[in-house]
Amino acid sequence: MANAPTRPPTYSAGRRPPKGNRRVPRPMRDRLLTAAQHLEDAGHPESAADVRAVAAPGGWTLLRVKDTAESTPGTNLALTIDRELRDQLKAKADEFGVTLGSVVADGFRKVLAGKWMPPKLARSSKPKVVLNVRVDDSLRKQIDAVKDRLSAEAGFRVTQSSIAIAWMAEELGADAATVDTESAE
Repeated sequence: MANAPTRPPTYSAGRRPPKGNRRVPRPMRDRLLTAAQHLEDAGHPESAADVRAVAAPGGWTLLRVKDTAESTPGTNLALTIDRELRDQLKAKADEFGVTLGSVVADGFRKVLAGKWMPPKLARSSKPKVVLNVRVDDSLRKQIDAVKDRLSAEAGFRVTQSSIAIAWMAEELGADAATVDTESAE
């Protein structure tokens, strides 16, 4: 007989059957709404509203977004920078209550508006790490469209990464080593 079963259908793999009724938890949405009601009864209406917002359909996305000013999550922009600079930038962003992605987006907008030009970043031999930030796709495409013109105006290569790193360092007050291009001329 082709493809005959090797075990009888009543075979339990040596496991003992469970004793008693299995407890099936209520759906999480119901538990969150119950918690919201308890918060409301305890005199915490703001916290109850937050829990209800998370319990709403699609409310889990509110947990991912730290900065409400940045409406779209965008795509990942990997920045290779010194470990010390990365730690400074993260600490400053936490101190000011902003996301690094929103700071980079502001820098991209300043460059596109012609209000700011990134300085040339100095190379270093310090240990490097990768810092990932999320930036809106449309801003990244606009920067890609003008980066050749920006490089020609600046006299050095301008990239999304150089703009992002220089703007975050300047805006958040971190120490990023730059090259003085004015005195070289």
